[in-house]
Parts: sequence; structure tokens; C-alpha cells
Amino acid sequence: MNPMTSRQRMLAALQCEKPDRVPVFDWFTSNSRQGIIATLQIDNPDDEIEFAKAVGFDAISYGDIQGKFMATAFCKVLIDADGGEHLQSEGRIHSHDDLPKMKMPDVSDPSYFDDAKRYVDRYGDSDLAMFFMMRTGIMNTMYSLGFNDFCLKIFDDVKLIEAVLDIYSEWNLCVLEKAQDIGFDFVFACDDVAWNTGSIVSPQTFKEIFIPHLKKFAAAIKLPWVFHSCGDTSLLFDDLMTLGFNGYNPFQPPVMDIEAMHDQYGGKICFWGNIDLTYTLSYGTTEEVEQEVKQRIAKLAPDGGYILSTANSIIDSCKTENILAMIDAAKKYGEYPISI
Repeated sequence: MNPMTSRQRMLAALQCEKPDRVPVFDWFTSNSRQGIIATLQIDNPDDEIEFAKAVGFDAISYGDIQGKFMATAFCKVLIDADGGEHLQSEGRIHSHDDLPKMKMPDVSDPSYFDDAKRYVDRYGDSDLAMFFMMRTGIMNTMYSLGFNDFCLKIFDDVKLIEAVLDIYSEWNLCVLEKAQDIGFDFVFACDDVAWNTGSIVSPQTFKEIFIPHLKKFAAAIKLPWVFHSCGDTSLLFDDLMTLGFNGYNPFQPPVMDIEAMHDQYGGKICFWGNIDLTYTLSYGTTEEVEQEVKQRIAKLAPDGGYILSTANSIIDSCKTENILAMIDAAKKYGEYPISI
């Protein structure tokens, strides 16, 4: 097979096609990124292209299309002793009387997307895939109400949940409409809808309240797109599949069996994940990392439609040598046709 560019490789996988090799992409925490920079001695790590190519990634991501506003506007943020921000705090929206507080940024202002346009202008000529990340509004609804109140209002004031979600939805659709015309290759929509023990709300509630909202979002997407949720979404997955996404990330182990999911949904969507964070990348040996990558590729990649990554992102507990072993193993075993 003729070599592909990284952009072609990512987009082929998202279309459930066979690229020349299994593509790789993931996200770093700041500490884990510094470990990679020091180990690889990357000269200009602030340059996204230089960093991605040094690591061996096939894509770069723009994560601020909605601004930090979306995370913190209507909830109180807890600051821990190390200065870290935590959003699972008290919401600012307590009743229908508080809804007028929800004034969203004006995305009709031509300057709103200037930073995203500069990003595309700077990196768009590279051969890496570029995508932007955004939330659909589900998690922001939880934050805005505060999680305890959100759980209570599922039972005694679901209309308030729907009203808050509608405000986010209308604004998100405006953001999405304009962001898709900037020059990105695909959309990565992330909203965690499950715990490790199962869905945050019952599958029936999810179907009645959140699926209609997600379908409006999905209908507005013109580019290929990926849906992300951590946790065990297996009981929600048939409903999620009605959204028509191209790929799903990350099939989090150990709470989701990606191989069993592939038996059921393989060929219908691209599988993006799911090298284990709980043991393999954080505490395992490089040999164990290589063996797990080999197993994932052997099972998930032969017919195309697989992007390799961790079970969420490259977190502080991950050993630098294990991350590099994961990427090296993807290249070692991921050449098409897959023969392992």
C-alpha cells in the first residue's frame, strides 16, 4: 500500500477504511507532556506540528472552540491545594428564575473565532489531520445546576434541566455552524454520560431527555465526527449509535470490553482507544504495553476503522517509556495488511 499522509490516514480510519497503517493520536496532561519533551528533546514543543511529529501522532487538536466560558460560566469552581480546578461544585442555576443569568457569548461577532482561524492558518498546510473539540451541553448542564441538584431535578423538575440544556444547545449549534467552515478536518464531541459503574442517568431517561438534544447536534454536523464519553456506556450504546457518528472514543477499560463491542458494532463505526491506564500504561512494563497494543491491533484493525490511543488521555501516572512503547508498537504491528 502506498504511504498516506497523516491526514489521509486519520480520515480513512474514520470512514472505516483501511489506511496504510493504524493511526495514533492522544492528549497529554501538562506534566506528562513535559516528560515526553524532556525525553525526546523536542526543540520547539509549543509548535503543535513539531511536537506531534516528534511523538509520532497523526493529528493535532484545537480545544478552545467554545472558550473556557463553557466550563466555568454558571458553576462555582473549587481550587485544590495545588491550584487545580474542579468543576463538580455548586451550580449557579437553581430555578427557572435563574435562567436569564445564562447570557451566552455572541458568536456572530467576527472576532470570536479569530484564535481558531489563526490556528488553522498556522497549521493547515501540514499533512496532519486537524480537528476541533467541543461539548454538546450535557456536562455543562450538570455543572450549571450542580451535580447534586441535577440528580434531584431529574425527578422533581426535569423541565429546568431541559431548559438549561436548550440554552446550551441553541448556542452550541451556532458555534458548530461557524466552526465547521474554518478549515478543520473533523469534529470531536465530548460529553461524559457514564460512570465506571454505568450511565449517569437511567438509559430510559437518557433516551427521553438527552438523545433528542444530541440528535439536533448530530444533524448539524457536516464534517466527519467522533463522540467521546468515559465510563461504561454499554447500556446506552444502541441509542448513541442512532446519532450517526463516524467514530467513538475511548471504550474505557476495564469497564468496557472493546473487543466485545467490536464484535457487535465493528464496520459501522471507527473504534478509537483503548490501551489501559489503570495498570498497563501506569504500572506495567514496556513489554506488557507492546503485548496489549499488539492484541488490540490484531483484533480491531484488520478490516480498518481503528485509531490507537489510551483509555482517555496520557495522564500523569503514565510512564514516559510506556507511552513511547505504545506508539512504537503501533508502528511495529499496525502496517496494513495486518498480519499478526
